[in-house]
Amino acid sequence: MTPAEHMTAFLAHQAVKRVGFDLLAQAADAGDSSLPTSPLRRRILAGAAAQLAGLGTVRLPAAGGRGWDHSAEPPLPLWVDRLTPLRARTQRPGPRAWVEPLSFATHLPLSQADLELLSPINDHLRDHPDAKPVPIPERSYELYGDEKRLARITSHRLVTAGLLSISGHLRAFPSPAPLATYELGPAPWMLIVENSAAFTSLRRVLNRWPRRDEVGWLAYGGGDHLVASLTTCLDAFEERDHYIEDLLLYTDLDLDGLECAQLTAERAREVGLPPLVPAVGLYDRLLTRRPRAVPCTCAARVWAAASWLPEPLAAQAAHLLLRDEVLRQEALPGPELGVLLHSHQSLLPQLLGRARDEAG
Repeated sequence: MTPAEHMTAFLAHQAVKRVGFDLLAQAADAGDSSLPTSPLRRRILAGAAAQLAGLGTVRLPAAGGRGWDHSAEPPLPLWVDRLTPLRARTQRPGPRAWVEPLSFATHLPLSQADLELLSPINDHLRDHPDAKPVPIPERSYELYGDEKRLARITSHRLVTAGLLSISGHLRAFPSPAPLATYELGPAPWMLIVENSAAFTSLRRVLNRWPRRDEVGWLAYGGGDHLVASLTTCLDAFEERDHYIEDLLLYTDLDLDGLECAQLTAERAREVGLPPLVPAVGLYDRLLTRRPRAVPCTCAARVWAAASWLPEPLAAQAAHLLLRDEVLRQEALPGPELGVLLHSHQSLLPQLLGRARDEAG
């Protein structure tokens, strides 16, 4: 079940019209053991609230009013109003003949939602046992008439428990939007940049680099898209027969950017990419620029997110955020990048912040 579904189930048992959102958040946490510690928890909860409002299940507080928690981004409602009385589903699914690959369903106490998920899969396995694998959205449209119905299938409890297989039962595979990668030269490294302006400036600088053999891949991606699309760069490496030994990331110095870096680093490990490391040379210069004011979140999250950076950058970034300040990549414009990267020195050590060490 999705966080929104867990919240809906909780609302079904409430007698009052107005319900504190903290209770809905607790219901979502209880239904997904990974959610309480997820760096994206706040974003997921905000999305679930918007989904409930879009379905007409609840009414959110007035935008810009006092009914919102703005202590971090995105803001969360402090409460919701139920719009219609909800009844918990109590009917039990009737007996069903399950195909052998789904025989586990015979021994499970299936909810109505489970039955609605598994029945089309059962019919498809019965009628098309040798179906060729297709992207998940295509199978979702075929089975449910909705290409987004299986958007969160990888986190469904039957999948995480090892009972329902995306490749074996659904005969499907993920198809994330591709990471925007550009092969600027033959060097075995890739630098990923979070913001489009910084990407454009760095692309211009690297395209003018005098020694082309020192230039590698440049990629653009940030946030959830980067984590989901990171694996697609492997196809680009194979297609061009141009593999990498070093993988660098340059993000905003804010909570979202640093938490995204940690998630991307974990994803890189999972798919066998080189360790994801900070572009220290760029962060060093970014920290000399003028910050902008942004309300801080809890100190624990700040220190945990900043730990992706090496010292002393980690401490500098954490203190920046705890002063209610952030540094966006736009604070370090193209001309500054051109001055920062010296053409008479090797390029990769400068990006990694090792140029001084090597010079010494």
